[in-house]
Order: sequence, then C-alpha cells, then structure tokens
Amino acid sequence: MRYLKRSYFLLLFLLICFTSIAQVSFEASTDARQVVENSYFQITFTLNNAQGTNFRAPSFKNFTVLNGPSRSMSTTIINGNASQKVAYSYSLQPKKVGKFKISPATIVVNGKTMKSNAVTMDVVKASAASKAAAEEQKIFVKAEIDTNLVYVGQQLVVNYKLYTTVNIENYDITFEPEYQGFFAQDIRRFDSKVIREVVDGVQYTTKVLKRIALFPQQTGLQTIEPMTVRLGVIIGNKRPNSFFFNNQIKPVTVQTNPIDINVKSLPNPIPPNFTGAVGKYAMNTFIDKTNITTDDAIGIKMTIQGNGDIKRLQPPNLDFPSVFEVYEPKVLDEISQESGGILKGQKTMEYLAIPKQKGRFQLSPSFTYFDTDSAKFITLVPNVFNLNIRQGKGTASSQAVPQTALVDKDIRYIKTATSLSSKGDPFPKTGLFYGLLILPFLVLGGAFAYKQMLAKNSNIDLTLLKSKRAQKVAVKRLATAEGFFKANKSRAFYDEISRALLGYVCDKLSIPLSELTKDNVRQKLQTLKVQEQHIVAFMEIIKTTEMALFAGMDNSAAMNETYQESVKVIREIETELS
Repeated sequence: MRYLKRSYFLLLFLLICFTSIAQVSFEASTDARQVVENSYFQITFTLNNAQGTNFRAPSFKNFTVLNGPSRSMSTTIINGNASQKVAYSYSLQPKKVGKFKISPATIVVNGKTMKSNAVTMDVVKASAASKAAAEEQKIFVKAEIDTNLVYVGQQLVVNYKLYTTVNIENYDITFEPEYQGFFAQDIRRFDSKVIREVVDGVQYTTKVLKRIALFPQQTGLQTIEPMTVRLGVIIGNKRPNSFFFNNQIKPVTVQTNPIDINVKSLPNPIPPNFTGAVGKYAMNTFIDKTNITTDDAIGIKMTIQGNGDIKRLQPPNLDFPSVFEVYEPKVLDEISQESGGILKGQKTMEYLAIPKQKGRFQLSPSFTYFDTDSAKFITLVPNVFNLNIRQGKGTASSQAVPQTALVDKDIRYIKTATSLSSKGDPFPKTGLFYGLLILPFLVLGGAFAYKQMLAKNSNIDLTLLKSKRAQKVAVKRLATAEGFFKANKSRAFYDEISRALLGYVCDKLSIPLSELTKDNVRQKLQTLKVQEQHIVAFMEIIKTTEMALFAGMDNSAAMNETYQESVKVIREIETELS
C-alpha cells in the first residue's frame, strides 16, 4: 500500500509538471477551405494540454448540424515530449450560399474561461456545368508545387495530391519519376489529413499521398515526369465523415501532370567565401579557449543549420591570422531531419590552429549563404573571439597536434602469461639454427643486388618523370570528364575538368599542391615563355569550373565547349613546353 501511494503521488507530480510546462491552447479548425451548397464539412474545437469542463459550442444558425458533438481524446509522445488533446467535432451543412462567420466556442480550464478562434466559411453555388464536370471527372491526382522558379541548391517541395468525389479504399504508386537534375528525398512526416476543397465549383475530398523534397543540381528548364497511381475505388454510396470505406473495389489508374521548373544560377558576383549554401541558414560558433601559449592549439566548432542542401555545403574558410598554422577542417556530423513538413539540415565542423607567435589577435568566424527570399548573399558573424597568445616553452603539448596528423604507433603490451618448456630438439639441431647460419650470406647478396639497382637508376629524376607523365595523366582525367558529360552529370564533369587542369600544372611545372594558387600558375607559365593567349585561356577554364561548381552550370553546349577548350589548351601548352 505504501508503494502504491508513492506511485500515485509520483504520477500526480509528473502530471502537474507536464501541465505546467506544456502550452495550453483552445483552437477551432475545419476540414474545408470552401464548401458547395448542400454539401457538408467538419469543424473541430481542440483543447491542448489541459482538462476542461463546461464546453459550449457556438451558434450554428446558418448551418444544419448533421452530427455532433463527437468527443475524442489522444496523447502523443514525440522525442520524450508528451502532449494531450481533447476534441469536440461537428458535421455541418450550409443552409445557403454566402460567407459566414462561426463564433468562438468556450470551455473552462482551472476556473478560467477560454475562447477558441472564430472561423469563416465560404459557401459557393454549384453550377450545372460544375455538376456535369463532377460526373465526368470524379477523381484525379495532381502534382503541386509552391513555385516553379528556384535557384540551384534551393529546396522545392512537391505534393502529390488526390482529388476525389468518390470513396477510395487504397492506393499504390506504380511509377515514380527519377527526378533527373535533382537530389530527391522523401518527406514522411507531414499533414496528411483529409481536406475538402472546391475546384471549378466542384467540391472534392483531398489528401496528400506523397511529399518529396527536391534540391536542383542543374540550371535551366527541368521537367518532372508524371507519376502513376493505382487507386482502389469503392463501388457504392459514400458515407459522411468517411474517406476509406470497405466494399467492392474497382481499380483505377491515374497520372499526375508533368511539372516544368526553371532553375536559375546564382547571381554574380559570387563572394569568395561562399561555399554552396542556398536557402535560409543560421550559424553558431564555439571556441575551446582564448588564453593559450604558442605550445597549445585552439579548437573552433562551427554549427550551421538551414533548409538547403546540407550535403552541398562545404566548410567555410576561416580567416585566421597569418601567424597561425591551420589544419584542414573536420566534419564532425551531418544531419538531415524533417521539421514542419520540410527537410532541415545541420552540419558541425571543427577547425584546429596552432599559434607560432605571441600577441593579441582577433578572430571573426563567418559564414556566407545565398538567401532565396531576398535573392542576396548574406554573411553571418555571430561571435568575435579575442585571443591572448603567450610565449610557450618551445615544446608543443600532445593536445596541440590534431589526431589526424599523428601516425598510429601502438606500444605493445608485455605478455604475462608465458610458459617455459624443454620439449623438442636442442637449439643447434633446429631449423632456426641453420636459418640463422645462412642469414649473413642472404643479407650480403641482397645488399649487392640493391647497390646494383641504385647504380642503374641513379640518373632517374622523379620530378622530371612526373613532368613527362603530366599530359598522360591529364588526358586520362579528361576522358573521365567526357564520360560525366555524356551522362549529363554536370557537377562531376566540372570537378574532373578542374582536377585535370590543376593536376597538369602541378606535375608539369613542379608546383607543390600546398602552394598551388592562380598567381603561382600564371607567373610560372609566364616565366616559361608560354604565350599569353594560352595562359588566358587556361585561367578562364579554371574560373569557369569554379563558377560551375559553386553556382551551377549544366548547359550541354557550355559543357562541350569547356571540354574542347580544356583538351586544346593542354595540348598547346604541352607543345610549347616540350
């Protein structure tokens, strides 16, 4: 009994905490935006996260109550957060055509009277033409989008929506388009409740069957092919308040409409610190310490959240002072989740840097994205860090070096479970003895062979070898790019073109990858007396690939021109340098 009382009080305590934290509201909603005369709709008054008494419905003077009040209760737990609802529902039929206001309902919660919102219902007249249309077209599925003009990387939501005037038992998607030119991902949690809508004077029962988030990868006019849906239509009379109804089933196959979407490239000029984020974004930055010595490292974590293509987003380049040795950023996590019927992503990156000089420095981590609402590039700078660097002892601590820069070196443990045995032949009679006996002769023979090999290859210059093979490697990469061009994979195409050209100059001109810059390439080519027109052509192609990778370029003619120019400029530079 004592434990039972404790459980009771614990449950009561949790209930009190829940009702005090959860938001209490009283709302009115309908399942129709418009209704046709002589049809019906449902209105629901919902009390959230509270217990109420003395519910009073408004006056439905312009409507006939077909059914209600129908009371229902539900409790939902999502990610550990519980919510409860009490709903009162009515089925109403309008008495005449017009726009009518339904007054708020009231309910008493904890001694206080709460009012719902008022609802306005538009009742339209059904014409003879619309009635005939309803007889001819009782059911169809439509692909709906908010806009058909988007930017590369911007999220576009497509709803495949069923419109019907007959009862539907089930549905099956028998063909779904491949969404060429888009990165597509299903949205599984969305509002799929039944709604009544009026189209051309006909009232349909509607329901979203499928929702897809699309992220354009290529510019230009893109077409989404129709989706095919097989529906199980119920043969019989329709019941009020019923979307699905068990009876004899007749299969009906319908197709959605194709959708044309115009995908725009980002406007120029593109900021140099833009890394591919398109949509709406927010950023937070954190630093582990601001007061260190030259023996230590600082770590900065950057978390970016937004509704664009999170996979497209690359780590921004933080503008560290020149006295810092900066390591490549590391992506700690990349998360995509559904929120409010759309996809939202989050990416967390870590930056590590080691100061080489003492002093006071300021660091302002920033992030630039393209805002699709204002059609402008926006730079976020949430925090400014003031760093105080003291002179260290000249010995870097183990924490100052990133783990990715360390070579794995294990210290082998010492075996404690050993055993000694006198079994077997004495050592001079074993195979190990004879093996050790001939080992010096094998070592001497190997050393002689190695010396001969060195003498033979002493004149080989590895740098010169890479230079001679530069064109061969570049041609191989260009062949790979040509394959991407034929497959209409624009991003992979431009990426491979960039690799081919930059790899060529690195090998041909003996420029270390860590020192590769546009200025270095231009100066090196000018020093080697390469014609200026070939240098300009080479730099223009590099610029084109950079623009394509960040802003999106997928025009087939432009890709072909870029490929031909790349082959030509490498051949011409190779001829001059040979």
